[in-house]
Parts: sequence; C-alpha cells; structure tokens
Amino acid sequence: MDKEFKSFPFKLSHVGQAGEFEGYASVFGNVDLGNDVVVPGAFEKTLAESSGGKVPILDHHDPEKQVGWNLGAYEDERGLYVRGKLDLNVQLARERHSLLRMASDVGGRTGLSIGYQTVKSEPDKERPQVRRLKEVKLFEYSIVVFPMNPQAAVTGVKSADWTAIGEALKKLVNKIKPQMDTDGHGLRPFHRRSSVFIGG
Repeated sequence: MDKEFKSFPFKLSHVGQAGEFEGYASVFGNVDLGNDVVVPGAFEKTLAESSGGKVPILDHHDPEKQVGWNLGAYEDERGLYVRGKLDLNVQLARERHSLLRMASDVGGRTGLSIGYQTVKSEPDKERPQVRRLKEVKLFEYSIVVFPMNPQAAVTGVKSADWTAIGEALKKLVNKIKPQMDTDGHGLRPFHRRSSVFIGG
C-alpha cells in the first residue's frame, strides 16, 4: 500500500509558550478533492497501536525535518483531535511555533496534512465514485502553509487529484476574466484593486 497525504484546515484551540498546541487534525463526513471521505472509527486501531497517536510531527512531510511529537489524540463525533508539542530546541520548530501563535492571535488558519496508509475502504452506496475510508494507519502529520479547502471543510491532496485541480484552475480563470480588458494585444489587467480567494 502506498503512503497518502491528506490536508486539512487546522483551527487551533490552544497554542502554548512551551510549544504545545491542540486542535482537530481530521474532520469526518466531508468528501475531499480525491473523492474520499473519512468515517468515524477510521483512526481507532492506529491510535491503539501508536499509544494514543504518538507519531512524529514533520515539516511538509520531510523526514529530515522533524519538528516535534504528537503527544495524544482521540476521536469524537467531529473528527480526530490532536495534542502535539514542538521541540523548541530545533530552529525550524521555533519558527513554526511563532507562526502558529501568530495564526492563533489573528484568528487565522494554518494547515495540517496527515501521512497515512489506507487499510480498509469501500465505495459509498449512494455515490459510487466516493471512497469511504474505514481504517487508516497514521504515520505522521505535518504542518503546512496552504491547506486546500474548497468547501471550508476537508480536502485531500494526492497524486490522483490532478483532474480536480485542473477543474479548479479553469474556474479560477473564468473568475479572473471579467476583471480584465482587451486592448488588441491580448488581455491586460485593470489598474484597480481586486482579490481572488483560493481554498482554505
């Protein structure tokens, strides 16, 4: 089985000065860009096998850049709640900690991306194209900058998502076109303030 990655917007509930943080790392019931949905109980076995979710915390899934350890995790009706701690003796961890605290202070979101392996899955009865993840093995999770989140919920990022990403880019181009004019030499932007929001 291949290792997969799934990114989530991460709303922090607590960031401490010693490097600890808490929040939801996964949300149940939302179909992501890879047409996957995580169902309640998916993490139950892996939490038992890892002493309550004691897995490494990496920076962008780079095994050479470990920034801390997850201290504990549990499932509730909403999803997977994690409690991690960054190692502030590591320079990169101090930088990530500073950014987490800033995100908490300004009410912003950061992102977590879990590195996992699908153990058991099945097609959804009403939506055959959707894969229900019934059991996953959690290896690590990573702090990421831009969680993709088209429905303010959960979004998967995997190699199979290129078609969905292409469709999202087409929608983005169609959204930008009205903000541009043509002067006979192709499109050029109006000199006015505009903004386009993507994801999270």
